Amino acid sequence: MRIRTVLLDDHPIACLPLADGRLARVDKVLPGTPADLMALLEADSLERLAVAVADGVADDACVPTDAPVLAPWAHPRKIFGIGLNYGAHAGDLGEQAPRTTPASFIKGEHTIVGPGETIVVPPGIGKVTSEAELGLVIGKLCYQVSVEEAMSYVAGVVPVLDQTAEAVLLENPRYLTRVKNYPSFFAFGPDLITLDEVLAYGPLEDLRVATIHNGVVHREDTVSGMTFSPAELLSFHSHVMPFYPGDILSTGTPGAVGISPGDIVRCELGTDLASLTNPVG
Repeated sequence: MRIRTVLLDDHPIACLPLADGRLARVDKVLPGTPADLMALLEADSLERLAVAVADGVADDACVPTDAPVLAPWAHPRKIFGIGLNYGAHAGDLGEQAPRTTPASFIKGEHTIVGPGETIVVPPGIGKVTSEAELGLVIGKLCYQVSVEEAMSYVAGVVPVLDQTAEAVLLENPRYLTRVKNYPSFFAFGPDLITLDEVLAYGPLEDLRVATIHNGVVHREDTVSGMTFSPAELLSFHSHVMPFYPGDILSTGTPGAVGISPGDIVRCELGTDLASLTNPVG
């Protein structure tokens, strides 16, 4: 199942892209369900929604398919990022990937932009990079969980483009929070893809993650190329802090590409599972 947020009558509304090409409001498919995707996760309604979809969706639940697509939600409690989780990307920065514990950082909600929105390169900060990543979306309270159970707390995944002020980072690696938190430095969407659909596509460790720059593959790898698996990342950090429904854990990039105004960057998951595209301004 896939869920996206679109703009209807000046309001963000969670909708389901259906296999037959229609787009249906979740609150019409399952009456009483929140129309906000973040609230939908907090209400733990995904399983009931999937059952309702399987029972069939009436035409009066559907909306125009050309409704503008927004970021899936705008106010997660936290956006959690992982640095240098692929060895090749660490080499881009003249670093070695951490081997004993992962490197991490937090981003503010002010960094969020949705599909097709402009990633803004701030003037005067030197090189900025964009990095395609697999984002895990937390579906229920996750605290002090084991590696073996960690993925049971994941509602689904989202494509992510995470931006970095790389020139500033190279001045001092302790500037990590600063270089990750300019406005528009976190794009995600268009869809939350539930974990069961992702696993039906293929084993998670085989999922391709690719950074595409102006139509050309800059760098790609599979989840198996991560130093720390998604389950290991979530388990490890859940022993530091709780994760809540709607939190996003972005798992690191196979490669960062320098961006300039006029560029187009894209994250691809799989060959056709999902993609996110944003212009650069």
